[in-house]
Amino acid sequence: MPLAEKSKKTTRPAAHHKKRVAAHHKKNKDYLKHYWPYIPMLLVVVVGLAVNSLWSSAGGVLGASSDFSADSLLASTNSQRLADHESGLTLNAQLTSAAQTKANDMVARNYWSHNTPDGKAPWTFIIASGYNYEKAGENLAYGFDGASQTITGWMNSPEHRANILNAGYKNVGFGVAESPSFQGKPNTTVVVAMYASPGNSVSHISFSVPETTSNSVLGDKTEELNAQPVSRIQILSGGGAAWTSLAVSALAGIALVVFMIRHGYRVQRLVTRGEFLIVSHPYVDIGIVVLFTLGFILTRTSGIIR
Repeated sequence: MPLAEKSKKTTRPAAHHKKRVAAHHKKNKDYLKHYWPYIPMLLVVVVGLAVNSLWSSAGGVLGASSDFSADSLLASTNSQRLADHESGLTLNAQLTSAAQTKANDMVARNYWSHNTPDGKAPWTFIIASGYNYEKAGENLAYGFDGASQTITGWMNSPEHRANILNAGYKNVGFGVAESPSFQGKPNTTVVVAMYASPGNSVSHISFSVPETTSNSVLGDKTEELNAQPVSRIQILSGGGAAWTSLAVSALAGIALVVFMIRHGYRVQRLVTRGEFLIVSHPYVDIGIVVLFTLGFILTRTSGIIR
């Protein structure tokens, strides 16, 4: 009898301990509902990063894989001019030669400027081609995914837009050069556009490049604009919508701040009070994450203009 009583006492604590541990680790619906909203939030971020990576890879192609033909560049240019009630430009062989020589020189020496590293001005390429101009201008671009995107990128800048829509220009030439690594960016296509109106051999009145002042007169010194990135949202929204990138960036920034404030408070309660990290309005938080992720993707750079 004493042995039986001793055995009974030793088994009770073990059974009681087993039951308590099982109850402690039970994952019921109330436990899981606090954490399930973070699964779709994480998926949104992962999918967004994947889309951004694929979009960037698709844009990093050479001209042979995208449409940068002179005909496509001319068609996109004249489409913008006709929409602004201006007559279309005519493709000129001499201007095309000048633009192509400039594009080849930029790729060969890896510089990003209207003037060459040794101070050679852009109009000297036109003069060397044998084209006598009364007025002329130049736009530069690289990193875009095709002719249409390149022209749209220029249309997002008032200075480049002025060259495209200039009523005084009659002819245009395009130069396209491919580089495996231009300005540190792999597999890049550089595009040069030279606009002009014909004149006699001594009538070189003016040459316009995108700058901080009005059209530059031959011989005057003016400060050209720095490289300007053009975002994906600017390309998708069409020319003349440069403010869209700022607006989307602001919305994405607000979404991030709101998310950090909301979840910072929850983390603080988790640490200080040992409470669950409860998401009381999961769809609101998921929407905030979606908004921020879209903003991040759409404000990435599509190409560079100068």
